[in-house]
Amino acid sequence: MKTQKKNLVLLLIITIAFMLSCGNANNNTDNAALEEPKTDHYALLKDSGRPERIAEDLSGRVILLSEQDFIERITAIDNPKGFQYLGQTPCVVDLYASWCKPCGLLSENLRTLAPEYQGKVIFYKLDIDKAREVAYMFNVQSIPMLLYFKPHGKISSTVGYLNKDELRKAIDEYLLNP
Repeated sequence: MKTQKKNLVLLLIITIAFMLSCGNANNNTDNAALEEPKTDHYALLKDSGRPERIAEDLSGRVILLSEQDFIERITAIDNPKGFQYLGQTPCVVDLYASWCKPCGLLSENLRTLAPEYQGKVIFYKLDIDKAREVAYMFNVQSIPMLLYFKPHGKISSTVGYLNKDELRKAIDEYLLNP
């Protein structure tokens, strides 16, 4: 009987913690401020390493990706050689969900920092509810999750909310320091 009570209390604590970390409030203002990528900004360019490469947007804004955009711009998810970044400029990919409150707070910090890294780092957002294959391939178990990609480098990640100073530190450490 005591074991059942302990299990029930533990389950209740876990449920409350989950509800507090990612509330179910529908916050659509996060997506409203995002700018959709414009097709004309992504003309196909020739590159010796890859027959066709999509031009990168170095405007210093956060770019909303679809799952197909992620596969074309960031990395193929079915490459037998593993995940290899397709871009030439380091990038941060924010894996989020519209219902996640910490994700909305992190998104605002990314939007604020993106202009500071204009031309040096590209900022992307990917809704995991609309990109289930990517979420599965990167073993996303908790959000917000940031993926850091740099050319010819390993992929790094952070999970959870980061304030602006923590974001700067992570970007500098994972993407800009040799």
